[in-house]
Amino acid sequence: MLSFKKILLLTIVISIVSCQNAEKTSEVEHNSSNQDDVIQIGIIDRIESNVLGQERTLAIYLPESARDPKRKKQQYPVVYLLDGRYPFVPFVGMLKQYSEMNGTEILPEMIVVAIDNIDNNSRMMDFSPTTDGRPEKFGGGDKFLQFIKTELFPYIEKKYAGSQHRTLIGHSFAGLAVMNALTTQPEMFDNYLMIDGSLHFDNEIFLKNSKYSLKQKDLKNKNLYIAIANTATYGSTLESIKTDTISANKYVRHSLELVRQIEQMDTDLNMKWKYYDKDTHGSTAYLATMDALRFFYSWYEFKEEHKYRSKYYFPKSEDDHFATLTKNHFKKVSSQLGYELKPEQNWLSEYAYSMLSFHKQPEQAIETYKLAIEYYPNSANAHNNLADFYLSQQDTIPAINYYTKALELDNDSKVLEKLRSLEATN
Repeated sequence: MLSFKKILLLTIVISIVSCQNAEKTSEVEHNSSNQDDVIQIGIIDRIESNVLGQERTLAIYLPESARDPKRKKQQYPVVYLLDGRYPFVPFVGMLKQYSEMNGTEILPEMIVVAIDNIDNNSRMMDFSPTTDGRPEKFGGGDKFLQFIKTELFPYIEKKYAGSQHRTLIGHSFAGLAVMNALTTQPEMFDNYLMIDGSLHFDNEIFLKNSKYSLKQKDLKNKNLYIAIANTATYGSTLESIKTDTISANKYVRHSLELVRQIEQMDTDLNMKWKYYDKDTHGSTAYLATMDALRFFYSWYEFKEEHKYRSKYYFPKSEDDHFATLTKNHFKKVSSQLGYELKPEQNWLSEYAYSMLSFHKQPEQAIETYKLAIEYYPNSANAHNNLADFYLSQQDTIPAINYYTKALELDNDSKVLEKLRSLEATN
């Protein structure tokens, strides 16, 4: 019969072996997983900052097209999210819904860069523009903006094809960083979103200190959205809050005062604000980001395209032809973004095919196929699509010409076979 000590020793040995086997199994399972088994919405990157003297962690979302060499655009607008991964997942979900889901492209595809805080102390230091008498805790705001401007911007624009069309989003105490950038370095961003900002900081500097005022600043083409949560005491109204002295109402009161001051200034700032009366300090953030981006990019959606969702729409003039509407729209969008944005080639080809098969307007089909070649002159596929169209119309001469051009761009055996068959019959 085994003694108690021997039984105990045997039990320990078995437990150790079991744990080791479990670790090996876990390691195998982890290593055997592939990319198709993971829903990935972002990547973690790190940047060493000489300005801050520390490494900062970034959570980055890249649009689907940016991960596809055939669809990747030369540049993308960039959204810079303060407070790092806290708002990252809900924001990316919202952005994908409104920029990448079929039929709901009302926002441009964008790169999202969420800047993590090291800890709460660094958060207080990074977002505060002044020391408020406590330099050990506050006052690193200007240095934080310098880090973003001189180190983070070049890094994102070089590594991830980020453009200089930028949006800054800050919630609560991070709202101070938004206002600091807008009042002292407005050229850094095109769009500023402050969600329930802590405007009481340092004796309300953004309301009372002329250094941090927007007065007499030229803010043409700059956009500001101010979201105000319902943090007021029960029974308070927006009108009563403006003049009361209740401490709990300060977030609402100070935001309303900022709105009032800006509305009286001649700055050309494009501002919108909203009071989220059914939401708290925390829950307002999601709705505010959605509303703000729709405000910032109200010009992005191709609304004229909706005409052609009807089978029975027929243009009254050439100005209403799909190709003309498309060129005008993307020209306008490119002007707003500050760089050329082209419609995707596959999207144009699909619409060109629709003009023939669905709308029964072959002349519009030709215009749209040719527009694809205008945007993508070195695309063999664009030339092949137009050749296929001419072949379907039994117009063999231009079909031969476009197949020939497609072959010059890409030696495709299928295109060569079609070309030889045509040449043999002509």
